[in-house]
Amino acid sequence: MTQAEILTLIDEELVTDNIKTELSEQKIVWTDHSGTENSVSPHQTAINNNGIIAWWQCNEAGKEEVRIRLKEKKIFTWKPPINTLGVPVFRDGLLYFYETHLIIKYKDAHYQRLFIFNIKTLKDEEILINALTIQVKIIRNELFLGGIYPDEEFIKITMHSDYFEKENIDEAYLRQRNITFD
Repeated sequence: MTQAEILTLIDEELVTDNIKTELSEQKIVWTDHSGTENSVSPHQTAINNNGIIAWWQCNEAGKEEVRIRLKEKKIFTWKPPINTLGVPVFRDGLLYFYETHLIIKYKDAHYQRLFIFNIKTLKDEEILINALTIQVKIIRNELFLGGIYPDEEFIKITMHSDYFEKENIDEAYLRQRNITFD
């Protein structure tokens, strides 16, 4: 399914909730009950093999959130935690499904944060990494994270259907497996 088709599904979901939207190939835009503009762009969407859709919903007042439409057509809202007085931003962000795990990367005021949200348990866990900018590489059920500077760390997360395992790795491990961050 293309990201444009996912955008159409999200638009249909919003229309079902009696929200009047403007849909184009680049974006869905609407005004909420408080008069604030909201939007979703194609790169801010994800879908898993079971048809569960997730999207990062931008809000001009800074009330960003991730919406997840579960199988039962129920919508779950995940509010990105922030550590500062700033607002979460999707710039250089990532939404990606691996089975029941939704990987969410976004920017807090000064650095990037990464969470793994389990859509079965509705629980999230932040993956802490010593890096200002988090590089991500996904190969099947393995998630590789690393910083861009020499003193920053690298982590490998192996995702299983109900849990994940986290381990510290180094550049030698990445070279041995021929893994590069794009």
